Amino acid sequence: MAQTVLITGARSGFGAALATAFADAGWNVAATMRTPEKAPAEFADRDGIFVTALDVTSPESISAAVAAATEHFGGDLDAVVNAAGYVVQGSVEEFTLDDLRAQFETNVIGTAAVIQGVLPGMRERKHGHIITFSSAAGVIGIPRMEAYVASKFAVEGMSEALSRSVAHFGIKVTTIEPGVFETELGEGATATRHPINAYDAANAQLPDMYDWTPGNLEEAAKAIVAVAGTEDAPLRLVVGHGLDDVRRFHRDRLAEWDRTESLTRPTLAAQG
Repeated sequence: MAQTVLITGARSGFGAALATAFADAGWNVAATMRTPEKAPAEFADRDGIFVTALDVTSPESISAAVAAATEHFGGDLDAVVNAAGYVVQGSVEEFTLDDLRAQFETNVIGTAAVIQGVLPGMRERKHGHIITFSSAAGVIGIPRMEAYVASKFAVEGMSEALSRSVAHFGIKVTTIEPGVFETELGEGATATRHPINAYDAANAQLPDMYDWTPGNLEEAAKAIVAVAGTEDAPLRLVVGHGLDDVRRFHRDRLAEWDRTESLTRPTLAAQG
């Protein structure tokens, strides 16, 4: 029997590419989005793709989508992919607090709400795979993107902790860390509300901070499908350019801990 995956944010970008890739691999796909009438036209020609509405900010919408997917395919969900999200641009001084709240409402709280919607069934069956999109910005603090970076760092921490909480149920958790891809994510970004020219100098860091070359979206989707539902699924998977930069970031962090160890040691509790 084919396995079933529910994908959020499947109208475009990674969500749409993953819906096609999962279907090509023989999965049943519940491709969800806030506006099903705007689904890619090719979805209509695929028997294995079922399009239904889902708004990650509405628990009722999530419950309805899960119920519709399981009824349509006649089985439980084997995996969920949290691909919905968007970007708020600007430094802390340049965006509003409402922008920050909205960023977390979708990228963090919305992700948690979807997980809450599928986890009871997975826990009962002792089977399932939760795949959540983070970003290179969930590993490296990109300047003038503080709200987005904060949301993705939160997703990283939530997913890592969740993986330990559900491991004894046989449930896998994977965080996807994509580099740059040509999708609508950037086009739909919330622009800086209160631009401050004094922060323009921070942009000079960007070229040397990360490899901004766009990756291959179709191949990245295939890589994610390849680990979905597997026993040895990784906790983190980098797709696209930037793996060397992520490694460099972690080496720099280790070097900094080594450099400041003389300050850390005296803060340890006395032994004996």
